[in-house]
Amino acid sequence: MNGTRLLTIAAFAVSIVAQGAAAESPAEFFRGKTINLGVGSGPGGGYDAYSRVLTRHYSRFIPGNPTIAIQYVPGAGGMVVANNTYSVAAKNGTYMAMIPASVLLDGVLGSDQAKFDASRFTFIGNMNEEADTCSFWHTSGIRTTDDIFAKESIIGTAGPASNSHTFPLVMNKVLGTRFKLIPGYGGGSSLRINAMEKGELQGACGIFVSTVLSQFGQQVEEGKLKVLLQMGLARHPAFPEVPNAVEFAKSDADRQILTLFFAQLALGRAIFAPPEVPADRAKALSDAFAATMKDEAFQAEAKKLHVETRWFGPERMAQAVTAMSAAPESVKVRARGLLAVN
Repeated sequence: MNGTRLLTIAAFAVSIVAQGAAAESPAEFFRGKTINLGVGSGPGGGYDAYSRVLTRHYSRFIPGNPTIAIQYVPGAGGMVVANNTYSVAAKNGTYMAMIPASVLLDGVLGSDQAKFDASRFTFIGNMNEEADTCSFWHTSGIRTTDDIFAKESIIGTAGPASNSHTFPLVMNKVLGTRFKLIPGYGGGSSLRINAMEKGELQGACGIFVSTVLSQFGQQVEEGKLKVLLQMGLARHPAFPEVPNAVEFAKSDADRQILTLFFAQLALGRAIFAPPEVPADRAKALSDAFAATMKDEAFQAEAKKLHVETRWFGPERMAQAVTAMSAAPESVKVRARGLLAVN
């Protein structure tokens, strides 16, 4: 057999293999596989609660019914899981992550810690549109919203890239609050609540309303945990009497900067996959996500666990990222200065 014929046969074989791979349906691809779901914090927090209830139902709706396994990837307030998802994780549909939106803002602002372009992630779906809170223990001496401005208060943060750190830092500089930030409480919101109980901390910002309701509702009802301020573009219906930080803005410029920071909360429990996931598999995952959110069994368990689900799909996720990116450059410059972003 001559060399030309061997090359022709080899090329034909490669073509057949390529055609077979291209023709493989999402069901054929996912069947028997494991999809890893990265979570940018440790066990016990709100991200963990959302991830657990999702994974108990999601597989039923993904073609091929793959296994879904949670992987905890804590570090730098979620920056580690974001960078890993973007650059390291498999791009074939077998990896997704619940990435804190705070690190997406860092990416938009050009932080040298953010090794990703937020617009290039594959958007799967967002489990809940969030609002954030500043909450204080009943023995802290911080009893009213006015106290947040009048007295120094010691609050724990999950790290420099987290909302629990950036939000109070920005409010100190823009609104004149007097939070004293103590980093190192990155093991989930329960770690900060436990530290409040021990008198180690007086309070914490950056605990989502959904986490307050699902994990600390009893402490709120008993008056042990007091929600004194919320962050977002509007007051959350669960706490209509609690002021929103934007309401304290003294100028349009202050309102613009707070709006930029708080707009990310729309992506409160968002699921992303790496860039370049094949389109048919990405669609299968996002369609399955939507079906899960609508499923009666999922909704019943979410309600039982007090897991709020103001969910939406990939199109609105893309709009939220675009809105952050489209903020006026003057506002971004001020935001970089407030956070000392390099």
